[in-house]
Amino acid sequence: MYVSHLSLINFRNYHRLDMEMPPGPLVFYGDNAQGKSNLLEAVYLLCLAKAYRASSDREVISKTTTEDEAHAQVSSTVQRNQDRVRILVDMRLDGSESDGSPPHLRKEIRVNGIPRPASDLVGTVNAVLFDAADIQLVAGPPVGRRRFLDILISQMDRNYLRALQRYQKVVYQRNHLLKLLRDGRASPGELDFWNEAIVQDGTLITLKRRQVIQDLRLLMEEVHRQLTGNDEELTADYASSIPLDGIEDGEIRHAFEGALEAGREREVSLGSSQWGPHRDDVRLLIRGMEAATYSSRGQARTVAITLRLAEGMLLERERRESPILLLDDVLSELDSSRRQRLLEYVSRSQQAFISSTDLERVGERFLGAAHVYRVESGTVNPV
Repeated sequence: MYVSHLSLINFRNYHRLDMEMPPGPLVFYGDNAQGKSNLLEAVYLLCLAKAYRASSDREVISKTTTEDEAHAQVSSTVQRNQDRVRILVDMRLDGSESDGSPPHLRKEIRVNGIPRPASDLVGTVNAVLFDAADIQLVAGPPVGRRRFLDILISQMDRNYLRALQRYQKVVYQRNHLLKLLRDGRASPGELDFWNEAIVQDGTLITLKRRQVIQDLRLLMEEVHRQLTGNDEELTADYASSIPLDGIEDGEIRHAFEGALEAGREREVSLGSSQWGPHRDDVRLLIRGMEAATYSSRGQARTVAITLRLAEGMLLERERRESPILLLDDVLSELDSSRRQRLLEYVSRSQQAFISSTDLERVGERFLGAAHVYRVESGTVNPV
């Protein structure tokens, strides 16, 4: 699949942008803070219905807009294998409330002109994002690795996304009840309903993550051997907060229920849910040792790239078409050999967006087959 047309209005530093886009590699270069990353973020917004670099969608609305036009819009036409889809995401700020609270954000999503909830947009367009912060997938806390899995699986399975959204609400409500129980302001029997709810969706999430890790592991091992010249063995395991050693997929629910029952007193004393997929992790091992603890920065960077490449390969296998690739200033973080291997993979995709401050890092051979654009102060011009 590929984006054939992209239009931006008041998105970050883009007041107006309207451009046709061909398939193949697209290279956007320019100095820092000119809008290269903003452009890639807009494309990724089409996949997730939210801005990946913002804590709130309101941050993407241009600061130069007036109160009357305080909105941002991303619209596009995406060519898929079997059809063409038009997507519009409009984010609008209502006026400030009389009590001085911040203005309310209204988001409207349309697919082929029909209003859709955000959960229906996810999976319509598939993309893989390579970001300079990806090293945190290896060296950072578990929340980043869980998010990696959740985004990947949600693009393949909307039922998973809906289960995840329900689960997050259940955890919030259950934690509130656990605090009330700790303080003696609720009846112990009230926990039964929320235990059933957390087990219902938590079992589905755990099962799906476990299965996807098994698929990813084989792809990661293959990719990592190619990147390192077969020098380092990489493996990945799903580390569940629920004891699952020797447990078959069909027994996960029973194991989850047992963990909750055995840990009831602990959860009440802490006032929070201690077992479930919100506490899980992905263990990455290089030569049998924890990559998060023992890998060098170069090794961690290679493992992060391996994760992204495997993500793209799995998406392509499951959806039967190549996802859009987004490389946001990652080439500067790689040595020449690994940069070359990454670009070789990118060259086989149907469309790839690459941002860089230095065209020399991209290389003349790759540039010869690419469409190159200069980005400056929120404007994009072909070279």
